[in-house]
Amino acid sequence: MRTLVALDLDGTLLDEHACLPPGHEHAVAELRHQGILIAIVTGRPLLTARWIYKHLRLTTPIVTFNGGWVGYPDRGSPLAIAALNAAEVRTVIEALAGWPGALCAYPDATTWLMDRATPHTARWSDYYGVQIEVAPQHFAAWTGPSHKLMWVAPPADLPAAVAHLRRTLGPRFLVVASQDDRCEILPAGVHKAWGLERLAAHLGVPRDRVWAVGDADNDLEMLRWAGHGCAMGQASHHVKAHARHILPGITARGLCALPGLIARQEMR
Repeated sequence: MRTLVALDLDGTLLDEHACLPPGHEHAVAELRHQGILIAIVTGRPLLTARWIYKHLRLTTPIVTFNGGWVGYPDRGSPLAIAALNAAEVRTVIEALAGWPGALCAYPDATTWLMDRATPHTARWSDYYGVQIEVAPQHFAAWTGPSHKLMWVAPPADLPAAVAHLRRTLGPRFLVVASQDDRCEILPAGVHKAWGLERLAAHLGVPRDRVWAVGDADNDLEMLRWAGHGCAMGQASHHVKAHARHILPGITARGLCALPGLIARQEMR
């Protein structure tokens, strides 16, 4: 029976500069040599995750938008999708009125909109290598779905914004920090485990044969869901508490330890 490894991107497969370390690329090649399926499960939109999928020549579906989009990047309709509807988007926009930061929306898998330009996001188009359209008019009269919403603020301001959103939006929404300067907003019950479960079912891999690796709060559900949840060494104590295995940190190229760990577990 085959094994599936699900990899978060930022802080897991990609380093602190959003680059792919050669050691991690080698680790992925070694896992594939072992006959293991590799899948990306990321909070990123498809727009900024596609390059690593193509670079690694992956053939499995990819999970993007923090779990809400599952499919093959260049093969028509997704396998599973769970987006915010127009009314839900407008509710979040209203909840964030007057708060310092920027709101990102994704009306389709290849479009990234932002409601305002801030010093914090000024170089993001260059950093991510994609077009980000600053379009306050779209947010002022929003009509239509968004795959997710992402609130971006300086790290010192983010915890208060997350608390405000959870208190204001209530249980109908998932609000979770994905990095220290941003949080993801999706329909309740939609998270990385939601997407990973559907991906594993599509591939015919049982839950106990799934390994998931991540480092942030938005990885918690998939670490708990997978048969083998792995936390990167730089993850918080809270994240590590929900993992079955702890890998070295990103600066130590912790993913390089994964092929050996899986091989040892397979021999038991």
